[in-house]
Amino acid sequence: MEEKQNIGYYSIIPATILYNRDLKANQKILYAVITSLSNKEGYCFASNKYLAEKLNVGANTVSGWITDLRRKNLVQVELIRNDKQEIIQRRIYIKDIPYNFYKEYPYTKKEEEGIPQKWKENNIINNNISTHTLSKTQYQDKVFLYAYEYEDLIEKYGQVKAEKCIEELSLYKRSKGVEYASDYDTIKRWVIDRVEGQKKKSNKFRKTDFEQRDEEFWSDFYDN
Repeated sequence: MEEKQNIGYYSIIPATILYNRDLKANQKILYAVITSLSNKEGYCFASNKYLAEKLNVGANTVSGWITDLRRKNLVQVELIRNDKQEIIQRRIYIKDIPYNFYKEYPYTKKEEEGIPQKWKENNIINNNISTHTLSKTQYQDKVFLYAYEYEDLIEKYGQVKAEKCIEELSLYKRSKGVEYASDYDTIKRWVIDRVEGQKKKSNKFRKTDFEQRDEEFWSDFYDN
């Protein structure tokens, strides 16, 4: 699919983004561009390269901004794969309440419909702002991850190591009776180090093929 996408006439920066002190100014602009590109399909499928050209920055910089927006639960990233499990498209969804509720921008609504009550309550500090969240998938007995989180673990660590991390965390949670707000963050924070440490320890004490053959030779020698 063509990586470029038509930009809408308007871009949206909601108050939850505009006054977010954890976001850089350019991240807020990127968020606005994503809203504009999502106007037709409900999601943005533009590549990092295309977005970088629009913002006059590097593609790696855009990738980092998107990752940060996703970790802050401000956007959702979905990877579309073909039958060979090759990634053919990335979809970025805005996770802002008004945008997801209407699936279109508020200024396209007819004037006679008025302003929704939720929008009238615009005190950011006092309001509870809930975001639309897809349900998590259960892995093993005790690990729960969003689809994009699972895909990201595989991309970062590979299928085998990611599955090992999930297994390790599931066993730990079951044995300790603990729960975490985010199993995804927990895996990246300490489970991956534990899994890699176990592998290094195993390799340290594993005999080489030469050592094994040498031991078998002398064992046969003395037996005879």
